Amino acid sequence: MKKNKNSGYVALIGRTNAGKSTFLNSILDTKVSIVSDKPQTTRRQILGIHTTERGQIVFFDSPGIHKPEYSLNQKMMRDVHNSLMDADLILYFVDITSREDDDFIISLLKDKKNVFLIINKIDKLAKEKSLEKINSMKDLFAWKEIVPISALKKINIDLLEELIFKYIPESNILFYDEEEFTVQSEKFYISELIREKILNQTKGELPYTTFVKTDEIKDRGNVIYIRSTIFVEKTSQKKIIIGKKGTMLKKIGEDSRKELEEYFDKKVFLDLFVKVAPNWRNSQFIIQDIFE
Repeated sequence: MKKNKNSGYVALIGRTNAGKSTFLNSILDTKVSIVSDKPQTTRRQILGIHTTERGQIVFFDSPGIHKPEYSLNQKMMRDVHNSLMDADLILYFVDITSREDDDFIISLLKDKKNVFLIINKIDKLAKEKSLEKINSMKDLFAWKEIVPISALKKINIDLLEELIFKYIPESNILFYDEEEFTVQSEKFYISELIREKILNQTKGELPYTTFVKTDEIKDRGNVIYIRSTIFVEKTSQKKIIIGKKGTMLKKIGEDSRKELEEYFDKKVFLDLFVKVAPNWRNSQFIIQDIFE
């Protein structure tokens, strides 16, 4: 007798820097979402597709929940609300080392039936501290499951996968082809990868005032040519991105090119430009470009 499969949509939500993107990359065993220790790294939903003999899980990696101060952030928070509406199952990620108040996020979950509490980064604290965190949150909501994990160290990822398949709908229909792991465009992936390197190299407000757009990808036989533009809001920020005698831009380019050559399995020529676009976070034209 043929065993039925399960397929469904799963939303990953939580505060900024809770480890949602790290989990997504971990369970897919490939990089589809950029990772940084800076808050608000994810700016739009990342669709990750995980297919096994059990069925198919389609993940929404939504932006971290935060107070929206710009048009960009307002659009990010609309993505969070949409993912909650569309999901068959919600995974609420909590950083075990964080002391942030959870009341606002839990208020967003009211009337939601299938919600897991995911206690992430358990590798950073002793087991007793993990149990303290679980005990402090177990009665805050009618969680279907509470799962302590380390997305970075891949602790309990297999257990969480089993539980997800248990709760998503029974279905022999796959939403996407078995070979697919994301529906992001190649240009978006490249732009996000470059932005990740900027996040990792810069400090202060600069990471949040930066937007990358990949304008051209061309296979020239023995090399892939890529032209991307880094947008910032101020001339002073442009100077930081470029660095003294171009050192910062060179470092961003080198780090990006190394990973892109692994992705394409071919030599990459990366052409980076920096432009000033004042107040772009309130520009509907640019925001539409980000979320296209």
